[in-house]
Amino acid sequence: MISGSDPEETVDAGVAGGRAVALVGPLERRPVDPDVDADAEERLGRRRRWWWLLALAAVVAATAVTWVVATRVQSPEQAASNAAPPEASWVTAVVERRVLTQTLITRGDVTPEVSASLRVPVSVVGDPVITNLAVAAGDEVIEGQRVIEVSGRPVFVLVGDVPVYRSLRPGMTGSDVAQLQAALSRLGCPITDPSGVYGPDTKACVGTFYADAGYEALPSSETESADLAAASNAVSDAQAAVDAADAAWRRAAEGVDGSALLALQLALESARRSYNDAVVAAADSVTQAEAELAAAQTELDRVRADPTATPAEKSAAELKVGQQQSAVDTARRSGASAVANAADAVKLAEASLAEATNPDTTAEYIALGQALATRNTATAALEALQATTGPTVAQGEIVFMPALPARVRTTVTSLGSLDTANGSTGGGTGGGIVELSGGALVVSMTLRADEVALARAGMPVELLDEQTSTTYPATITNIADNATTGPDGTSGYQATITPDTSLPSELTGTNLRVTIAAASSDTEILVVPITAISSAADGTTTIAVLPPGSRDPIPVQVTTGISADGFVAIEPADPADLHDGDKVVVGR
Repeated sequence: MISGSDPEETVDAGVAGGRAVALVGPLERRPVDPDVDADAEERLGRRRRWWWLLALAAVVAATAVTWVVATRVQSPEQAASNAAPPEASWVTAVVERRVLTQTLITRGDVTPEVSASLRVPVSVVGDPVITNLAVAAGDEVIEGQRVIEVSGRPVFVLVGDVPVYRSLRPGMTGSDVAQLQAALSRLGCPITDPSGVYGPDTKACVGTFYADAGYEALPSSETESADLAAASNAVSDAQAAVDAADAAWRRAAEGVDGSALLALQLALESARRSYNDAVVAAADSVTQAEAELAAAQTELDRVRADPTATPAEKSAAELKVGQQQSAVDTARRSGASAVANAADAVKLAEASLAEATNPDTTAEYIALGQALATRNTATAALEALQATTGPTVAQGEIVFMPALPARVRTTVTSLGSLDTANGSTGGGTGGGIVELSGGALVVSMTLRADEVALARAGMPVELLDEQTSTTYPATITNIADNATTGPDGTSGYQATITPDTSLPSELTGTNLRVTIAAASSDTEILVVPITAISSAADGTTTIAVLPPGSRDPIPVQVTTGISADGFVAIEPADPADLHDGDKVVVGR
C-alpha cells in the first residue's frame, strides 16, 4: 500500500522476482459517463488478468532455479559418498533338475556298403581297348556274369571277401584259391580238390567256366605246351631205357650167346647215339630258351624305358621274363638230366658188353635200377609240370565282391581305346573302367583323436539330411583301431555307421550331419553351471549355495558327473543340503 492513497485506488499485480508487488496510482474522480465507464472497466479487467499470469510465471521460474541449484550443489561428504564403489553382490545361477546329454556332432559321407572297381586285367598286352560292353550304368550284376571285355579278355564278377592281389595258377594255395573254388562250385562245377589248393578239378572248372562264356582261359605260360611235350618225351625216353636195361639184365641172367653179344653191342651203339642226341637236344633246348629269355629281357628293358608304357604292359613284360627264365632253368635241368641219363646208359652198355661172357648180373641189375630211378624222376617232373600248368585266372579277369547282386554305378560307355574313347582313367570315378556298388548304404566318417574316445561301436547316432531336414536313426558299427592320414594331411580314425533302416538310394554320395549322444543321464538329475564348481587341494569338490535373503554363501560338498553344454551333473554329499531351484554362486 502507498501511504496517503485511498484503498480503492490500489491494484495487486502479482508476483515479480519472487516478491509480491503492487501497482498504485491515484484514481481521478470524474463525472461518470456510463459508456465511458464500461470501457474503462473492461480495459482494467484485461490488465489485471495479464498481470496475474506474469506473476504466476515468475513464481514457477524462481522455483525451478531453486531446485536446480539444490540438486547440483553438494557438500564434500556427500560427494565422497557418491564417488565410492557400490558394494559387491553375488552372481548366481539356479540349480536345475533335468536329463543331461553329452553330444558329438560331426559329418559323414553316404557310401555303398560294398563296392568294387574293375580295372584292366593284367592279361591285356598293349594299349587297352574296350571290345565289348556287357552292362550299362544302373544295371544289376549277378554272380558269374561277364561285365566287360577289354582287348578280347573278359572281366567276370564272383562273390568273395578276399581281395584279388595276384593271378591264380594251378598249384597255388591260399584263401583266394578257396574263394574261387567256392564260387565255381556255386555255379555248378563240383570240385574235389582240397580247399585252397588249385588242383586238377579246379583247373577243369576254370576251363569250363571260361569256355561256357565263350573264352579260353590263359595257359600258365607261353611255353606251357612245349614244356609239357619235353617232359612227356623225357618220360618216354626214360621208359625206353628201363625196357632196355631190363632186357639186358634178363639176357645176362640167361647167359651169353652170340645173339646176346650182338644185342649188347647194338645196345651200346644205341646208348651212344642216345647220348649224342641228348647232348645235342640239351644244347638246342638251352640255346632256344636263352634266346627267348634275351628277347623277353630286351622287351622288358624297352617297356621300362618307354614313358608311354602302361602298368599292364610292364607287368606283362616282367611276367614274360620270369616265365622265360623258368624255361631256361627247366631246359638246363631237363637237358642235363637227359645227358646224364644217356651217359649212364652208355656206361651200362659198355659194361654189359665188356662182361658179356660173365654170367654175373650185378651190373645189369644196377643199370635197371638206375633206369627205373630216371624214369621215376622224369615221371615226377611231368606230374609236377602238369600240376602247375593249365587254365589260369589272370589278375583282373575275375573280380570278387562280398555280396551280389550289385549295381553298376559307372562304366565306360563306348567301344575303343580307353585313352581316346573313354578317357585315360576309364569311366569310373574311382579310376576303374566299371564301378560296382552293392549292399545297403552306410555312412563313413572320420573321428579326430579328441573325438574317438567319446564314440564306440554299438552307440546310437542320428543322421540328418539338411536338404530335406529328415533324420535317420543309425548305429556305429565299426571304429578303426589305428589312425590313418587322409589326402588332406589330417589324421583320424575311420568309422562306419549303419542306418537302422535303409537309406534312400538318392542319398548316395551325399554328406550328412552325424549327432552322437556320447553320454546321457538315465533320468533327470541335479545340474549346475561348470563355473559353480570349486575344487580343493584334497580332491573334494564343492558349490556355494546362497540361501534366500542371505548374503553369505554356504559351501556344499558334491560329487560331479558328466558334463555337457556348460553344465555338470552333481550329487550332494547330503541330499538335504541341495534342491533344484536353489541358487549357487558362479561369480561376483
